[in-house]
Amino acid sequence: MAVLVIDFELDPSLRLEQKLLRQRNGKLLLDVEGELRISVDHSCFFREPSLALLEFAVSLKEWRTKDSSAIHSFYYFTMEHDEREGPILALIKENESAWKLFSIWQEFNHESIISTDVLLKAVDRYLTAFEEILVTRFNIRYSDFINL
Repeated sequence: MAVLVIDFELDPSLRLEQKLLRQRNGKLLLDVEGELRISVDHSCFFREPSLALLEFAVSLKEWRTKDSSAIHSFYYFTMEHDEREGPILALIKENESAWKLFSIWQEFNHESIISTDVLLKAVDRYLTAFEEILVTRFNIRYSDFINL
């Protein structure tokens, strides 16, 4: 079974305007950025040094909170990228228990299947760790930006 890790690092020099933080301003969706890394079986599948991590977390959380029995494929497009080029990241549902990964920026073609359990645990770990960093550094939560 494939091992999947979604990891990130906020830009250490990231400073956000206090006014935007107090207002939970939608501009922060793009301002909170850093490096996103996705590893499959200990090999780097995806690495982007400057991704809108807050926007990505909100998109993942909205996808993740759907009815898990009806969970569908996930396609991430950022506001900063032309959708015609394809998804920054796609989690493609093959069947009820099998998923494939795709990215227009992937470092290799991943052909093996990722189980639903492995995928959802990796997503949940990412969301939990990201929320902890947001609260610690900026006293905000990604959930503050859902449905903006």
